[in-house]
Amino acid sequence: MFEPTKKHRTAKEVAELLPKEVINLIWNTLSDFRKQKKLVQSPLAVAFSDDFDATTIYILILQNNAGLAEEVKLDYSGNKDFLGKGTILIVSDKAKTISMTISEANKQNKKTK
Repeated sequence: MFEPTKKHRTAKEVAELLPKEVINLIWNTLSDFRKQKKLVQSPLAVAFSDDFDATTIYILILQNNAGLAEEVKLDYSGNKDFLGKGTILIVSDKAKTISMTISEANKQNKKTK
């Protein structure tokens, strides 16, 4: 599961919402989780904390219907306009790719605005 040989696919809506550096940090974090054998189930969710400072943001990685959760500190000093919007990413492990998309809840919320 989440093998490093699989292609990483970032959905267009994710690329439009998040800075490329943040997307890369998330992919790197998932790779680290795989190496540490912390990934137990697909899909998993990545939620952004509203808590940040000039050089740090925090994400929460949720697995197993939120039965497993781990907060991760990311060193990031760029634009933080994407925070505070309740964004949740879904990362799914498929046969040949690992895909990062926006959650259905976020998509529905966007449609109602």
